[in-house]
Amino acid sequence: MRLYKRAIFTFLFSAVTFSSFSQKSGPIIFTVDSDTVWGGEFERVYSKNNQVESQKPTAEEIQEYLDLYVRFKLKVKEAYSLKMDTSRAYLTELAGYRRTLAQPYLTDKKVTDELINEAYERKKYEVNASNLMIHLSPVASPEDTLKAYNRIKVWRDMIVSGKVSFADMARDSSTDQSAKTNNGELGYFTVFSMIYPFENMAYNTPVNGVSPIFRTQYGYHILRVNDKRPNRGERKVAHIMIRVNNESEIEEKKAQIDAVYKELKEGTSWDELVDRYTQDFSTRTRGGEMNWFGSITSTDGIPATFREAAFALKKIGEYSQPVLTEAGWHIIKLNEEREMLSLDEMRETLKYRISKDQRGEINKAAVLKRVKEENNYTPFESSINKFMESLDSDVKNKAWKATPFHETDEVLFTIANKKYTYAEFAKYLFIHQPFRGQGKPAEVGMSVFEKYVDEMNMDYEESVLEDKYPKFRYLMQEYRDGILLFELTSKMVWEKATEDTTGLRAFFESNRDNYRWDQRADITIYSCKDEKTKKKVNKLLNSGKSDEDISKKINARNPLKVQISMKRIERGVDTVYNAIEWSEGIYPFDDGSKNSLLVKVTNVIEPGLKELNEVKGPVTSDYQEYLEDKWITELKGKYKVEMNEQGLDQLFSSK
Repeated sequence: MRLYKRAIFTFLFSAVTFSSFSQKSGPIIFTVDSDTVWGGEFERVYSKNNQVESQKPTAEEIQEYLDLYVRFKLKVKEAYSLKMDTSRAYLTELAGYRRTLAQPYLTDKKVTDELINEAYERKKYEVNASNLMIHLSPVASPEDTLKAYNRIKVWRDMIVSGKVSFADMARDSSTDQSAKTNNGELGYFTVFSMIYPFENMAYNTPVNGVSPIFRTQYGYHILRVNDKRPNRGERKVAHIMIRVNNESEIEEKKAQIDAVYKELKEGTSWDELVDRYTQDFSTRTRGGEMNWFGSITSTDGIPATFREAAFALKKIGEYSQPVLTEAGWHIIKLNEEREMLSLDEMRETLKYRISKDQRGEINKAAVLKRVKEENNYTPFESSINKFMESLDSDVKNKAWKATPFHETDEVLFTIANKKYTYAEFAKYLFIHQPFRGQGKPAEVGMSVFEKYVDEMNMDYEESVLEDKYPKFRYLMQEYRDGILLFELTSKMVWEKATEDTTGLRAFFESNRDNYRWDQRADITIYSCKDEKTKKKVNKLLNSGKSDEDISKKINARNPLKVQISMKRIERGVDTVYNAIEWSEGIYPFDDGSKNSLLVKVTNVIEPGLKELNEVKGPVTSDYQEYLEDKWITELKGKYKVEMNEQGLDQLFSSK
């Protein structure tokens, strides 16, 4: 139901997008009781759905749209009269749409575009780097932070001076335990594979170079870039897999995959071998073919050894020798390859990845800076300092509670003309105080306060979007009215038409003459491989042979020489058959394909009335239209609609 609703909702806005927000400009066009529609509003919504740049709409075009707009206004008037806009379900749904619609106004387009371009340029290359680190908590004390920094600085100095290799230092000293076995080497990666600060350093450090010391949420790092190579694009491969359940089976299953490989080399077709031997049942029915994947390890579940073997293949159709992975033995065949997608093709994907990445914080910071300036964010430093100095160590252990001192109206900061007080922040601090905070109580409190300030600035900005951006204001009103329009129309028209079987039957019976069959025919179609086969089939048909006999005789050696199908056609609907006679007989036929065709007309049915089960879809649609027209008539009787002809004459006068 949800998907259906979204589809209808999208239709409402793409086909006829309205707004009942009162744009009080231009003449009055019409009124619905006390609600007024102004010329500026009507011109705006008309122009949104019609091209009016080059010439003024005709009177007929304006009248057609006006009729639709009046119907819309009547429905929305009824919805508000029924107080449908106050229901919890409506308010929840509207809030969800608002959050989505607000996002473009709460991001910085320039910063977003810069990050998209940066990500795309980085994606053109794959980096191989090694990591040496000291783990450090994000809230470590200044003493511990300095100690860790000095320690890793000594390591870097030793590496840069040549006293020790990066690999040896990583293996012997890094607090990343994986370095004990891989010497810190991370293999190849690309954009979004690593946290953003690490990615930045990897892409900005030259090959064979050692980076400066840098910090992430995990601690201090230095890295060495071992190699950079161009993005290798994506590949689509097929594979034959013999599953290995444990190490004791490796050699046994190797003999099996070698036997398959031998058959492949001797000429047995790939598809036949897949069908007979592969134990990857998810790909068996499509010749062992897998989905597209890239050369960098990701969340697609493809083992690194499989990936490397696939990218080692040089040409389409080439297949590998048996390859062992943790899943089993594989023979891999290259089916397709493609270069990295263009920026336009990847833009939306990159935009989404950025929004979920640490890069999103860059965008958020830019927006916060802008909205603080636009909304005149003003902190009161003395009040802030007094509040922080009043905190005790309980705030570090999620045990702090507000005192009367904290529950006052003293102002911490203002945004525009709105004041944010001690009491309001105290409630926030009580909920968000950390369980194991690091640092002095005032520092812990200030850390929570900074988050509070950011949230309040963003919340305020979101709350005034309608005032700051007319387009957003109009769009939100369209969604308010649109949700109501959907719900009420669904109740009064769509659901009634599908659930009221008695009413649907009565409507059908009273309008039955509108639903008629034209002349129809039952036909058999013989699709022949060539003209020679067509002549043989024609001869057999004329001798009275059955379709079963014809199929057995003609397809004895090749099951595809003739294919026989039957269907019922209607004159004027199945126009491809216009050339045949509408009488029983056998006729040559050309449907534009390369096949040689014969059609046998076995039965001709004269025009007649349709039954409801034969035409229920069109009847339901017509019944919905009937119900809506009846409903609109009732609404016009309930709400007085008055047109202002002078106002109508002034529409689009500037064109």
